Amino acid sequence: MAVPLRATYRLQFHRDFTFADARAQVPYLARLGISHLYASPILMSRAGSTHGYDGTDPSRIDPELGGEEGFTELAETCRANGLGVILDIVPNHLAVDSANPLWMEALEFGPQGPAGKVFDIDWAKGPVVLAALGKTLHQAIADGEIKLKADWSAGRFVAAYFDNTWPLRPETVAAALQMADERDEGSLAGLSHRWEAFEEKQPVRSEAIAEARSALSAIDAGKRALVDGALSRMDVTAVLRRQHWRVGHWRIENDSLTYRRFFNISGLIGVRIEDPAVFDLIHAVPLRLLREGLVDGLRVDHVDGLADPTGYCTKLREEAGPDAILVVEKILGLGEPLRPWPITGTTGYERLDDINGLFVNHDGWQTLDRYLSDQHVLDPDLETRLATAKSFVLRNSFMGEVEKLTQLALALCHESPADMEFNAGTLRETVLALLIRFPVYRSYGPNTAGDPADHALWETTLERVAARDNPWVAEAARRLVARLAETTPGSPGEEFMRRFQQLSSPAMAKGLEDTEFYRSVALTSVNEVGGDLAHPWRDTAEFHAVFAERAAEGRQDLIPLATHDTKRGPETRARINAISHDAEAWIARFETWHEMNAPLRESMAANGGNEAAPDIIDEWLIYQTLAGTWPISTERMAEYLNKAMREAKRRTFWDNPNEPYENAVQNFARALIEDEGSAEFRRELQEVVAGLDHLGRVEAIAQTILQITLPGNPDIYQGTEFWDFSLVDPDNRRPVDYAARAAALAGSPAPELTRDDQGTAKLGVTHRLLKLRTEQPGLFTKGDYTPLQLGQGWLGFTRSDGQAALLVVVPTAKLATGNWPSLPKAPAGGQWRSVLTDASTEGVTSVDPSFPFIVATRS
Repeated sequence: MAVPLRATYRLQFHRDFTFADARAQVPYLARLGISHLYASPILMSRAGSTHGYDGTDPSRIDPELGGEEGFTELAETCRANGLGVILDIVPNHLAVDSANPLWMEALEFGPQGPAGKVFDIDWAKGPVVLAALGKTLHQAIADGEIKLKADWSAGRFVAAYFDNTWPLRPETVAAALQMADERDEGSLAGLSHRWEAFEEKQPVRSEAIAEARSALSAIDAGKRALVDGALSRMDVTAVLRRQHWRVGHWRIENDSLTYRRFFNISGLIGVRIEDPAVFDLIHAVPLRLLREGLVDGLRVDHVDGLADPTGYCTKLREEAGPDAILVVEKILGLGEPLRPWPITGTTGYERLDDINGLFVNHDGWQTLDRYLSDQHVLDPDLETRLATAKSFVLRNSFMGEVEKLTQLALALCHESPADMEFNAGTLRETVLALLIRFPVYRSYGPNTAGDPADHALWETTLERVAARDNPWVAEAARRLVARLAETTPGSPGEEFMRRFQQLSSPAMAKGLEDTEFYRSVALTSVNEVGGDLAHPWRDTAEFHAVFAERAAEGRQDLIPLATHDTKRGPETRARINAISHDAEAWIARFETWHEMNAPLRESMAANGGNEAAPDIIDEWLIYQTLAGTWPISTERMAEYLNKAMREAKRRTFWDNPNEPYENAVQNFARALIEDEGSAEFRRELQEVVAGLDHLGRVEAIAQTILQITLPGNPDIYQGTEFWDFSLVDPDNRRPVDYAARAAALAGSPAPELTRDDQGTAKLGVTHRLLKLRTEQPGLFTKGDYTPLQLGQGWLGFTRSDGQAALLVVVPTAKLATGNWPSLPKAPAGGQWRSVLTDASTEGVTSVDPSFPFIVATRS
């Protein structure tokens, strides 16, 4: 019997946290009130993977995690404790890795091999390009770094470059066997012919490959020595020219790759999940586990990377059945509707942003952002900021993909005499302009006009191009989009649409989330996945409208406050949000610290930099990060700053690190945290943190209450039922002390904020509200949503399923004396009974500032 979805708890599996480790925590999760253990990807991934999104073999559950047996035991333990299981699956990509048998087979046998159609490889452009060498191919061969070897256990021959191996095609295997046979009087001739036949008989059968590998592995030691000798005598350059792949310097990845990647990560290759055979291959294990009753649902990673998300969701629903939980990682832009897919809901990034935005002071955010603009370190035009960031990542990471789109656009334009004046150079800039100005992650239809929602997106894009770009480029964009209004299967237009849609999503993700959100640091708490650069706040009317609509639609999205991908933990965000409620005070403090630490910045320059470091953007980021996470270790801060600086792509880069600047910034932050000379700074920092902390904790509890009571289903990220002052990964993937949490839960934690350094108040609120969801599920699965008008600084609503009623009231700003909202009368002349304190809330006229929240029911 499937477990009804009420609340999920996300666990990150890796070799240091296995299925056995999770089994030990299941009783605690059951007591907490969780309905589903929500597992990170569990299929075979790279050795030592900390996340599972780099899959190597979709046919196996990862033995590092406990394998099939370990997972079955975990699922059975969950079921025995009343919990279900949701699996995270990755249909978009697999790892480029010698441990991936499908990848190795595709390289070995090419497009006609059994794995030739698994991956999104443009075989028409020739061999698969591998960007893997630390120098040019010519130099690597000259230096003897690429060697031809036999992998006897795998039954294949390979080219080896340090830890990398790439399989040699059958004709090379046959040639090596023939060379060895010349010294063995014909005993290897039959095996050579068997391998040579793979080049003649197409397509290649998996059974024949397995037989040939077995025969190769069975060669005795004497013959192996002859083969090894033959391989050592072969001309490496000539051999490499004949393969189904071509290896080169790692820096060619931007403009020469011939396969679709996950974002700009060349080590993750796109999968052609739109092919029914590939769909079946990738989903065999997850669907089997569903049908066996070991799991209740699936979470789909990066649905926007797929060729046809609509078709994919429809197919997955058909295969999973009508009752399976299906949630998709879909990043919705502000106000963007979810397409009518047959799914349970999204993973809820948009809900996180709505909840967080409610606690951001609009005027304060604008004051902070304007201050940095006035310092000439941020462009005052927000659209220009995003366009600049997207342009940078496209031109520096995706020019191979842009060039393919350019050639398709050229073919389209050359079909019409009216469009033949647009040459490749103009169309390249046109493709870039359309990608840069596209307002959301992607469109979904096969053309630009058939779907009204898609048509509106393309019209907005053209308006932006016309307003911001070269007139000739704007004209070319208008003509190209018109040509794409109708496409036919297999045409250049159809391929253009598919490839554009699969690129516009990475362009937005890398341009906004992984670049501009590390540059626009006025209030870093608003820079989350799915966030909007120009509208990071939510007023109460806007908030109510969004959630009333979701309740009416019956949406069952997840509602997270943290995920493995969020850039800050809930309490880090809440404390930084508090800065927006007194922006002028923060600016004054920044200027004081900027002057106080001027000698320290100058000393950093003296230690190897050409100018004082950090610059204003990074200095502001350091102070705000310290305020949000204090106390924090130098190690955690250093790891975060290294990632933040490189993601920002202003002064240093992942592929071209500016080590003198990085070291100067790291040393500056380290000195602030631990040097004796920064004692006065730390004293002032602690004063600031003390001033922010109470409001931050109030906001954190308020957000937790909303997470669990709003329409949808709360998703709790591992460990965040306590305070979580974490930063972006890997900081948010540190080990969780479950013993401390279990002990606190066993002690029936009181919901109070005073003297709570651990977060037991948050745990207590979480437990009580999850218990309510268990006892009165109708309030949350069928309950309506009625906004309350409570005045400035408060948000409230009621929910009712016709039998029971729920009242929720939380503060959204600093509390003012006497500013306590009037509560609505309980239905049917009854009383509201507090879920948090077990007391009646009837007639309350004042607020206890130490715990200013109301969650109450009337049955």
